[in-house]
Amino acid sequence: MSRRRDWGGGDFGTTSSAAGFPKATHFRGVSGWHVCENQLPEGKDNHVNEALFSLSNGFIGIRGTFEEGYHGPNDAHGNAPSEQGMFVNGFYEEHIIKYPEVGFGQAQRESVMLNVINSKIMFIYVDGQLFNMWSKEGELELYYRELDLKNGLLHRDVVWTSPQGKKIRVETTRLVPLTETRKNVFVQHVTVTPLSDNIDEIRIFSDMDGHVTNKPQSKDPRVGAGFSGQVLNVEERSVDDPEFCYIKSKTQVSDLSMLCGMRHEAECDGEPVVPTTMLEGDQMIRQMFTFRVAGQRGKKVHLTKYVTYATTQDRKTEADALVPLGRRFISEAASAGLGQLKQEQTAFLERFWEVANIDILGDDLLQQGLRFNTFHLVQAVGRDGMTNIGAKGLSGEGYSGHYFWDTEIYILPFLLYTAPDIARQLVKFRISLLDKARQRALQLGGITKGALYPWRTIHGDECSAYFPAGTAQLHINADIAWAFKQYMEATDDMELLLDGGAEMLLEMARFWLEYGCFSTTNGHFQINCVTGPDEYTCLVNNNYYTNIMVQDALHYVCDIAYLLKHERPHEWKRLTDKINLEDAELETMHRAAEKMYLPYDKILGVHPQDDSFLQKLEWDFENTPHNKYPLLLHYHYLIIYKFKVIKQADLVLALLLQGAKFTDKEKKLNFDYYEPLTTHDSSLSTAVYSVIAAEIGYYQKAYNYFKCTARMDLDNIHHNSHNGIHTACMAGTWMCVVRGFAGFRVIKNVIHLNPYLPQEWKGYNCRIAFRGAVLEVRVSSRTAQYTCIKGKRVNFVHAETQRVYLREGQSKTLLLKDKFEDLTALNFDSIVIDIDVAIPAIQAGHFSSWKQVIDELKAARRDDIAAAGKLGAKEFTMKDYHSFIMNQISTDHRYSGVQLYIREVFGLDIPCGSSHDAPGLDSLWALGNKKTELLKQMIQENPPTAPEGIIRLVKELKREGIKIGLVSYSRSAETLIENSGLKRYVEAYVTGMDMGTLGLRGKPYMDMYLKITEMLFTDPSRCLLMINDPVGFAKEELSRFKLAMAVPYGHLAMEPDLDLVALEKTYLEAGVHLMMRSVDGVDIDSLDDLVEVELKKETYDDRMTRVHAECSQRQEDECGSRSVVREQSKKWQKVAENNGASPHAFSPYRLTPLSDTSGSD
Repeated sequence: MSRRRDWGGGDFGTTSSAAGFPKATHFRGVSGWHVCENQLPEGKDNHVNEALFSLSNGFIGIRGTFEEGYHGPNDAHGNAPSEQGMFVNGFYEEHIIKYPEVGFGQAQRESVMLNVINSKIMFIYVDGQLFNMWSKEGELELYYRELDLKNGLLHRDVVWTSPQGKKIRVETTRLVPLTETRKNVFVQHVTVTPLSDNIDEIRIFSDMDGHVTNKPQSKDPRVGAGFSGQVLNVEERSVDDPEFCYIKSKTQVSDLSMLCGMRHEAECDGEPVVPTTMLEGDQMIRQMFTFRVAGQRGKKVHLTKYVTYATTQDRKTEADALVPLGRRFISEAASAGLGQLKQEQTAFLERFWEVANIDILGDDLLQQGLRFNTFHLVQAVGRDGMTNIGAKGLSGEGYSGHYFWDTEIYILPFLLYTAPDIARQLVKFRISLLDKARQRALQLGGITKGALYPWRTIHGDECSAYFPAGTAQLHINADIAWAFKQYMEATDDMELLLDGGAEMLLEMARFWLEYGCFSTTNGHFQINCVTGPDEYTCLVNNNYYTNIMVQDALHYVCDIAYLLKHERPHEWKRLTDKINLEDAELETMHRAAEKMYLPYDKILGVHPQDDSFLQKLEWDFENTPHNKYPLLLHYHYLIIYKFKVIKQADLVLALLLQGAKFTDKEKKLNFDYYEPLTTHDSSLSTAVYSVIAAEIGYYQKAYNYFKCTARMDLDNIHHNSHNGIHTACMAGTWMCVVRGFAGFRVIKNVIHLNPYLPQEWKGYNCRIAFRGAVLEVRVSSRTAQYTCIKGKRVNFVHAETQRVYLREGQSKTLLLKDKFEDLTALNFDSIVIDIDVAIPAIQAGHFSSWKQVIDELKAARRDDIAAAGKLGAKEFTMKDYHSFIMNQISTDHRYSGVQLYIREVFGLDIPCGSSHDAPGLDSLWALGNKKTELLKQMIQENPPTAPEGIIRLVKELKREGIKIGLVSYSRSAETLIENSGLKRYVEAYVTGMDMGTLGLRGKPYMDMYLKITEMLFTDPSRCLLMINDPVGFAKEELSRFKLAMAVPYGHLAMEPDLDLVALEKTYLEAGVHLMMRSVDGVDIDSLDDLVEVELKKETYDDRMTRVHAECSQRQEDECGSRSVVREQSKKWQKVAENNGASPHAFSPYRLTPLSDTSGSD
């Protein structure tokens, strides 16, 4: 079984729980609108939670550290697992990139978002004792912290007793205003309440600290700056005005200045408290507030801290103007007061949530994940047209605060259809950097015109030092063009198109004409030496994603040119004159698009990811342990590049973004080929695979990938959330629901929706903004209700067949497209198969080996048998073998059936012995061990294989993401599994050898089946069983499973008069979802067969009638007239017949859906 992390199969690495869902850590107590923490964090939990509890507003970012800092235990290296983290979006320092060997055109400088002046510091002293939640001498009676997603606040509530027995309650609130007019301020409020009458004085120190640094570079290329030490230097401090103290600092290279100012409002029992202001060291300002409580329990003290940040970059002003600017910002905020700021915050978020909120009925964990991710996106994104959104937002230093293609492909679509005004600012940001992009194109050499946008940047310069996975990702141009096209389709914003948009598109297209070339052999337009989204495959020719995205961009540019030329001729002339565009260039763009090289492999039926990908050897996933992922941290790039291994969605992303250019069959074939090769080492990957899985009908895979996406940071699935949240992945959560489950697409300017309901949910609803209208989609088990919430009219296509027009306030309810032809209707995520069902011929082996042991015993103990008067005993038959099984049902003794047979037939009393007895004839365990030895030898010499039907079934189940387990009571089963061809398809198995070591009980208990569900990380209620015989299992145990499929070919097959109708009815009345079929029932050897049975959803009476008819037909046949065995089992059958087996005892692999599975020795 491959060790590749199978996210689509529910594998969440070391964070998985028994249900295949990431384990909830101590603060994940589920609330749809809150993320709560009720246990004081320490170590790594604290480090991660600092990122998760971050607050920001697209300009200021505050990592979720405590006002008084972290004073808990250090990590294993002696370092405090904490980073203060104060950021201003787009405020950066530069350093020269040092290359061992300098290459022409490489990026020269890296810009790094700085950790700026720390202004959130507040220390509390109780009669001289520092408030410290981790103090071993003190007592923490209550700890609670929550991130309020609906109101945009961070709250904390603590009850603490000092080592001197002085008890206080500390309540803190942090607010970073989201309204654009207040983006330069944030507020912290502290309330301290004495809870004991022995407190005289409470002091609070509030600081601004200008001595700040960034983390230095580490072994992880995703973390750390290229410089060390302090680079933001304090130039001025002022405490002249206690109501506006400030620090001014300046960078050394980028020449940017910043002001940080603070002001306080303090009161005790309604009376204002005046601070003492002081300078600390040479880089800090401190204000001290002393509150006299004089032993009065319950006398509250309040301190509100207003902080402002102003920069020369943000306000495009001189450093001298920062002081009056900061004074104005902080004065306006203080005049409004905390109460009004809270109201403004709630009002902003109410407007945002009105469209952006997605309601899920049926899964609180995923509901929380959706809202948490959505909230982080809106608070992290720059909304001024001069800034963007970094890969980590404003929650940590990961990726140095750089902006990537994440914006255009993941984040902008989310904002476009929920908050289009913010999306517009992101488009404006790219347009504003056009001149820098022109410069970058020329820097490559050999390029004379056009624009190339940087792979990673802050202010427009390329910051990627490793060009194979940086500059070579030239698809960034096509990504920006694709995003602009989506924006125009959704907004029809002609103003922005004319105000730089068209110019940007044309210049990017020019670059492609110069970088690509027409083949001299076939005339195709080719793009060589590029890197696609998959960063484990670099510097290749004709990356398919790049080519098809460039093709789309070139077509779109030609369409825009035609539009402007004929509808806005004056603006078109001004533009072409400005950039010296000639008609011949447009003609070449059109020809390049038409001739774009998009290869197809007819043998595999897939599109090659690039020219060389299909010729590579596949990565050895089987022998790559989990702790070697992500590969980039454990293998040299050369090792990775030479193999067929994918970091993240590449060609599969093309299936999503250019979906109309692929047939459903092509999407399925490409998904099936590329998914097993993908490690998902990038957090950007799982969302894309979820959407495509949903589109092609792999609903369980889609849901599993969605779970991973939605909880990526809350459950720290990639183990690096302490460096900052994953913004692209967060936007992917919206993508999974709206593009995946709801089937949302925009095709030729028209909305298309094709929703379905995940089987785990009762319903969901979302809203989509499009061209001034807002469409609400409410999905239930069978219908979708559409309502035009806002706008004159919205039109869309439902389920690929129905065109719908709605005016404001109108609703229409439509049936969902019937997607229940596959496993989504089965409502399960795992299946456990009895090895006797999977390999029916093994029954012959069990019988033959037992017969040989019995015959040897009979010969060796002939005299004893004669003395008992049993010398004329009959030959051992298959019916006798099945009697073993039946007699073992009522006892815990493994060989009770053997013991009973030997006693009744031969008159012998064989001692039980122990499992350690050597194979022989002296004890029951010795007999069993001898039988096991013989069976293993038979398997190795002539291994039975699983029938074609079962192989086909398990292949389809595995592809669908259904986890497969095998169970056998036989102690030879592991040898059988190794030789049967099944091992590669199953995730886990339990055999008779495990019963003792794991303490598992036999019938009537279902310990082995429950253990295998635990190993498969699922719940019995979501697990199907395939067994040959339900008899002997306690019904209350069997009822825990979703469905049981029984194939009565064991002792039941030998009872022609057995009333299957009565048997099935008995189980149904006991709450067991069991279906029985005769041996000659319908084959279940494919996924379609399995689904068909489930989907019939017959009434109870219908089922009884059907079973009765089948049973009657079966009773008409003579036992010996049945089919003996399929071709795969003929060799084993011959062995059995030579030893006196009844031919009808072996049925072909014929199943029907029902109960559990059971094997035996």
